[in-house]
Amino acid sequence: MDKELEQLNELKQRFGYMFAGPHIGLDIYRGWFHDFAQACEQIDALLGNDKIGFHFSQIKEKYGWSRYYFDTDRANLMRISTRDGDGIVESIFGLKDEHDIEKQIASILSDAEQKSMHKCINCSGPAEIRKVHAMLLCVCDAHAYEGRGEAVRHAIIRGEKHD
Repeated sequence: MDKELEQLNELKQRFGYMFAGPHIGLDIYRGWFHDFAQACEQIDALLGNDKIGFHFSQIKEKYGWSRYYFDTDRANLMRISTRDGDGIVESIFGLKDEHDIEKQIASILSDAEQKSMHKCINCSGPAEIRKVHAMLLCVCDAHAYEGRGEAVRHAIIRGEKHD
């Protein structure tokens, strides 16, 4: 078993509730794992004993960087990301004034996403978002010449499904 897979399995054991519940895919990437794990630690500390039904509903790469989507028992969130002529426009719907904890969680995850915009999806080395075979991907010089499918396939930490 590789190091990142062992670390992911440990993370899932420590914070099983974060990976339980309905989801449409939880793709964890090697180069962004450290920042993701730190975000999980921060979220768990914020939640304390009341986990409010928090769980990831999707984890993926989109437009070249990480995306972390979540749900709680109290908020049904919808996040839309679109490209316009000037860049990416992000909108989150479903956060109300009383959703203070969810807003803090969204901020923690946004910080981790922002860090992924400058780290290689494969190795976490300094990187930039570039077109790789007509798709955007954050890769370092060493991984920039792999095809998108190769770069992403090597970057995803594959393990057992956790329910």
